[in-house]
Amino acid sequence: MKHTRPLIFALTLAIVGFSTPLMASESITPRAVVELYTSEGCSSCPPADRVLYELNQERSDLLVLSYHVDYWNYLGWTDPFSDSMFSERQREYAQHMRERYVYTP
Repeated sequence: MKHTRPLIFALTLAIVGFSTPLMASESITPRAVVELYTSEGCSSCPPADRVLYELNQERSDLLVLSYHVDYWNYLGWTDPFSDSMFSERQREYAQHMRERYVYTP
């Protein structure tokens, strides 16, 4: 094992040394990100979900993300797409932006 370590190290250096750096293609369009925090338990969300869907269909320059939060689940309807991780992401985002509240449309 002692004799194979230098060989592995040398091979790793050779592979890294001869690899070419990856460059961004000039054909890639810069994108903007649109995030929507939504829930199937929110009565105001379906219209916003439709707008988000239309944006995704019409605008190739946008990266459209929809996060289903779980804080509406207490009303009796559990959103099957909700995840506490998305709610936490929204709270952290709000805290970073110095917002006091989180909300869905």
